[in-house]
Amino acid sequence: MILDFGDSWFLEQYIAGKQIFQCFRDVLPDQNDTVMALVLFRLLTHKGANCHAKIWYEGNYAYLSYPEANLTSQNISKILKELGKEDVQRDFFEKYLASIYGESGAAGILIDSTGVPNATKMDITQISNHNGDISREVRVIYVIDRRNNMPIYFRYVGGNIIDVTTLITTVSELEQYGISVNHAILDAGYFSEKNAIELLESGVPFMTRLAPNKPLFKDAAAGNLDDLMSQKYAYRYGERLVFIKKVPIKIGDYDANIFLCIDEDMYLMQHKKTILNAIDDKKGADETDAAVKQLGAFAILATEDLEESDLFPLYYTRQQVEQVFDITKNYADLLPIRVESKQAFAGHLLICFMATAIIQKLQQELLKRRSKKAKALNAESIFWYLRNQKCKVYKDYTIPQEPRKEVNAIYDIFGMKCPHKIELEQLLL
Repeated sequence: MILDFGDSWFLEQYIAGKQIFQCFRDVLPDQNDTVMALVLFRLLTHKGANCHAKIWYEGNYAYLSYPEANLTSQNISKILKELGKEDVQRDFFEKYLASIYGESGAAGILIDSTGVPNATKMDITQISNHNGDISREVRVIYVIDRRNNMPIYFRYVGGNIIDVTTLITTVSELEQYGISVNHAILDAGYFSEKNAIELLESGVPFMTRLAPNKPLFKDAAAGNLDDLMSQKYAYRYGERLVFIKKVPIKIGDYDANIFLCIDEDMYLMQHKKTILNAIDDKKGADETDAAVKQLGAFAILATEDLEESDLFPLYYTRQQVEQVFDITKNYADLLPIRVESKQAFAGHLLICFMATAIIQKLQQELLKRRSKKAKALNAESIFWYLRNQKCKVYKDYTIPQEPRKEVNAIYDIFGMKCPHKIELEQLLL
């Protein structure tokens, strides 16, 4: 046999060296090989249906490194249902979170959700109207640690459940795993005054963008936008010019601040269009001038007393959760959904979560490397390069073929040395 070698051998070595991933092997101890082979299948193939997993497995080094794996369609369905059991997932998250936090149990978190469109008949697949987009979907909620960018938790709800109603439950579930949240950055869809007060009563400071239709936004904006584009409110954020004014407010009995902001680039882009449209539509000057004052304006609510210069670097860490969703959907094969039961769906989400955690950790380590070689790579290119290294399988040994220079560079970056031969008997132990 000649098998694809480099990609799965690299991942196997990478996972083995990280304590955080030990719980992946323990999630179903009797089916360890099958679970790990499924995780690799999600990582190393593109939108692969489970019915193709056995074909991939038989042509990949995973066939030797996980010899007890059973990737028939029937067994995969069985494994996904096992992984979807509530007690299995609780045990997984207890071990996974303990591997991240140890005794500390505290996290500054980012929370966001994504729709998972599907046509299955599960009761959680419902009609969703999310920001005007109508679809049949399940909402999947991810929680990210904002310090280390690692996904730490997921849960799912029916597609017709709006984000704002899920926040307190998500935080409460984290508390059951000993995760005492010390700061939260939320998507705008999670904000309500009720949620805000409940978080503050629980001692959780938070930050969120306010939708323009919220009364708090309107109250803060009244009389404060007229002079916002003054130099005394100007701050530089990279190459962006942003005007920021802090407006103290009350949420119930709690003090907070709304930061009114105008992005200069967005203002200029919208200004010309607004004036031209007003001329074409023959609108009055008063109406147009009132609209111009709102151009490029947005508001961020923070319950901690931040300096204006610290606002954007902190708030834009929420882009990390969007990057994680991108990884989950595009690298970890969250979509498309090909399961018919709620329990199998939960198991599929857990496999995708494990794959996402591996990719995120890998990406972070690449970013920390300062070499030109590391900066020229991402996870996807790594796997494509590594797949080109094959191995030949003989009676007693498998012999990896000579790696090309790109493959050698990857091994060097991660401090790995490709063996000249691997005993088959050793793999079966």
